[in-house]
Amino acid sequence: MLKQATITALVLASTLTTQTVLAGADCPAAPRGEWLSELDMQKKIVNEYGFSIRKFKVDDNCYEIYGMAPKNDGSDQWVKAEVYFNPVNGEIVKQDLED
Repeated sequence: MLKQATITALVLASTLTTQTVLAGADCPAAPRGEWLSELDMQKKIVNEYGFSIRKFKVDDNCYEIYGMAPKNDGSDQWVKAEVYFNPVNGEIVKQDLED
């Protein structure tokens, strides 16, 4: 019985941890008519922020990309990036850059 309870607790803990790690960003809700078009947003991401886009998608109330970002150390190196953007004004809401 104790073994069963321990296994159940471990499974529950790992599930909660996974959900926390995979949590997205909190973009404000806005009607789709107020969003930048996907093409305009992609241009902004590349031209203004300097990211390269591997995958672009809508995630709840955010635009989200998986791509690459220039490393901020003066080198020509790039790092993997997962970035969420406010779809109305294009501002970065959350970003995870791999070092």
